[in-house]
Amino acid sequence: MNEIDEYLLDVVEENLEEDSDSVLERIVRVARGDTLMGILLDAGLARSEAHAAVSALQEIYNPRALRPGHEVVLTFRPAGEDLEEDLFAGLRMQVDVDRNVMVLREDEEVFLAKEEHLELSVQQVAAQGEITSSLYAAAMQAGMPSPLLIQMIRALSYDIDFQRDLHPGDRFEALFEQQVDDQGQAVREGPLLFAKLETSGRALRIYRFTTPDGESDFFNERGQSVRKTLMLTPIDGARLSSGYGMRRHPILGYSRMHRGLDFAAPSGTPIMAAGDGVVTHAGRKGNYGITVEMRHPNDYTTLYAHMSRLASGMTKGKRVKQGQVIGYVGTTGMSTGPHLHYEVHLRGQHVNPAAVNSPPGRTLAGKDLELFKLAVLDVESRYAALAGKVLAGIDDQDAPVQPH
Repeated sequence: MNEIDEYLLDVVEENLEEDSDSVLERIVRVARGDTLMGILLDAGLARSEAHAAVSALQEIYNPRALRPGHEVVLTFRPAGEDLEEDLFAGLRMQVDVDRNVMVLREDEEVFLAKEEHLELSVQQVAAQGEITSSLYAAAMQAGMPSPLLIQMIRALSYDIDFQRDLHPGDRFEALFEQQVDDQGQAVREGPLLFAKLETSGRALRIYRFTTPDGESDFFNERGQSVRKTLMLTPIDGARLSSGYGMRRHPILGYSRMHRGLDFAAPSGTPIMAAGDGVVTHAGRKGNYGITVEMRHPNDYTTLYAHMSRLASGMTKGKRVKQGQVIGYVGTTGMSTGPHLHYEVHLRGQHVNPAAVNSPPGRTLAGKDLELFKLAVLDVESRYAALAGKVLAGIDDQDAPVQPH
């Protein structure tokens, strides 16, 4: 936008503000199937006028990104002595928690677009709690948003089986950031900065750290990346229904070696790649049904069986990243119900997926490790200060909590 356009836009805005008492606003909530063009036509605009407004907006925002629930505020100058009918003056929308877009009439069917960035402030929040029924319930009670709980679970899932290793009385601690608006309302979560989980007599700690070369990841207190060659469980929220070892086969009726882990989950549950790798098979595979096999670094391969379908584009030779969805739970092949059958092979031999001790993705050393240790001291002191305030606030309400 040139200086003349900016001047004209300021004049239009000033005129609207000075004459705000005579401006009518109509709020339209976007429904499924709505388009901005359709909304403007339904509001009574001529097609050429609506097209001019939409075209102007396209310079800063794609109208196709409009989603159900968005609100479009339409502004009109009401009919009067100088107007025979209401005149469309412009529109505005909040398209993100920190961004508004506007279209303002300049002249006749000429419109100018403008965007406004809202100021958000960052605050750090400490959460802690004791697990009684579930980690999820304890985290929600402590005020930890679910997206950050998922971050914590995924980072810790390389070292702990959340299906079997958590027990009542275990504890967690976390420090995370939130972005808040000018009303103090949290509008954007994250990232997670620190988490600690005490379970079965051990304490697992993770720290978010950005290395000098720009890589952000979670590391343990020794400076080792928690991200390992393979994830412990390649599916979220599933129940371990069958372990590794001898068992009576539910269909064949006799005992034989079960060379993997079974995770019971509803059909359609996403299955993730346990590690970075290359797909070596994608499709039907005998009793395994719809199956994906992958080759990983350090001589590991993995197998995911009984899928209902493959993820889009999942073909032999495709490179995938750890955590990427590769397919969906089903009950194809020799299966008694929807579940994931998951196998890990090391140098061609079956190994127990629950006992795989794969190496960390990165270990900090030298100057990087020194900077990391300083960051650890800083984040732990900030957590301690905030957790102390939380405890003091609870004590003031006659609900004493003992520091752990």
